[in-house]
Amino acid sequence: MEHIIRSIEEIDRVLEVKDSVRENAIKMSRDIIRLSSDAITYTHLNDREKARETIQKLDELVKEFIKLVEPHEELKHSGFVNNALTEYVEAKQFYSYVFEGRLLSLAELKVHYVPYLLGLCDFVGELRRFVIDRLRERDITKCFECLRVMELIYNAVRKLDYPDALVPGLRHKVDVMRRLIEDLRAYLLDIATRIELMEAISSLKSKQSQGE
Repeated sequence: MEHIIRSIEEIDRVLEVKDSVRENAIKMSRDIIRLSSDAITYTHLNDREKARETIQKLDELVKEFIKLVEPHEELKHSGFVNNALTEYVEAKQFYSYVFEGRLLSLAELKVHYVPYLLGLCDFVGELRRFVIDRLRERDITKCFECLRVMELIYNAVRKLDYPDALVPGLRHKVDVMRRLIEDLRAYLLDIATRIELMEAISSLKSKQSQGE
């Protein structure tokens, strides 16, 4: 029985380490989610400086986070890890698109493909909010540019027809993206039509006034 006792004691030591890592990782995941939310908020507010500072903090924290969970197979692809990194990807993509005019590749973000895909889907939802803000500024050209980016991402991701066991939650996010894009496209087309009509009426009135 001695070898059984020794085995259990060895397992206990391993689990104690993993439990400690898990507790630290959970705390870090909450900080990542909070900072990601802050970065998105500052980006929507067009506060480049605060957004940049927050993204820098976020980058450093995510590096530590990945390094912490990497040796532990039970943790590195767990739900709370994927959730935190999904939020990170969303924030980074949104910041990069708004302030740098580009999107980041999987290699650039250095995360697993699951949070990368899920974060990209969530980024599409964030772009919708961005479009609504641009509409308030009557920047219809930028709105349609954003819509094209959203459609590009949707058309690429929807081709990934894999079960949830491989990419948890992707199918649901793709369905959400589809509905969101369809609604936004119809809304923007309606707005564009109204603008064209108003411009035509304004032009007609101007010509009539000149004729008088």
